[in-house]
Amino acid sequence: MDIKISDTFKERLLHGLKESEFKELGLSRNPFIPFIPKEIMGTFVNREEEKKLLVRYLPELTQGFMPLLVLSGSKGIGKTHFLNYFYKQLKEIEEDLGHEVKFLENENFKEFFTKVNMGEINKPQLILMDDTEKIWERHKQDFVQLIDSNPNVKFICVWNQSKWAQIKNDSFYSSLKPACIKMEKLTNEHLIKIVLIRITPLLLRGRINPFNEESLNILSNLSDGVPYSMVYFSEKLLHYALDNNKKEIDELITNNFIDSLKLKQFSFPSLTRAHWRVLKSLMTITHSKKRGATSSEVAEELGITRPAVVMHLRELKNQNVVEESTEDKKKYYYIKPLFLGQVELYLSEGEI
Repeated sequence: MDIKISDTFKERLLHGLKESEFKELGLSRNPFIPFIPKEIMGTFVNREEEKKLLVRYLPELTQGFMPLLVLSGSKGIGKTHFLNYFYKQLKEIEEDLGHEVKFLENENFKEFFTKVNMGEINKPQLILMDDTEKIWERHKQDFVQLIDSNPNVKFICVWNQSKWAQIKNDSFYSSLKPACIKMEKLTNEHLIKIVLIRITPLLLRGRINPFNEESLNILSNLSDGVPYSMVYFSEKLLHYALDNNKKEIDELITNNFIDSLKLKQFSFPSLTRAHWRVLKSLMTITHSKKRGATSSEVAEELGITRPAVVMHLRELKNQNVVEESTEDKKKYYYIKPLFLGQVELYLSEGEI
């Protein structure tokens, strides 16, 4: 769709309501909205190893030999999607399990805890929880009490990999007695399949996938096994193609798109121990405050001078792994989303 400079914004809005711009690419609409698909079962890809381990652990969990099963993985690896997929499967065999299967949100944990303690819930419970590290931070003692005092309540919990690694040093860890399934990166083949599953149902009659094979290969290499990154970059590339009046996406436009992002992969060996300590601090502060971290906050947490932190942050910016924003005259630093999963994975396995 060619938009003339003289077109008013209102006219463009009205035209967009009548006809999606994505038709220029042979699509009825944006295939990556919603970002997490509502149709869980039809968009689930692979995870055979994780499913195999779940099959083995589930009897141990329901028969009371362990109270907690953890699904851990780095950011964007697909933990939430997998948990939702597993929840739907468990609901279908709820009677055979002999447990009431529930998906417990963070804001409902305290209510559930109170009901259990008041004796209002008598049937055995199999509870699935996402973002469990948030519940742990707010209700740690209640969570441990549920595990220790209520053998009829079992948990399958998603835990951020770096946060789960920290829990192992917590004094409460011995009470959890957990088994853990680590979610691994996907192959390039499965990353590409995620895109094809989204694209194919929305192709207009007579049109083919706007991404050619090489463009998908480039995107999968860039995404480094992380489903979130593959969907994120694919969606951004569609917009880039539309902005440049392209009706198909080949390797040339894909490489131009990547160049426009000004991305470069950073090298783990090039980062010093001091850099990694700063990155770990950024992750901790960002998670707790739900925003970026200031240099002063990082300096206070690490017990070093602010000028030293500023120097390290500048070097990390040059490595392109950290970015900054300014709000109310304060500078806030973030780990770039592209590298967050890699950083989490490295920190959870390394001795920093």
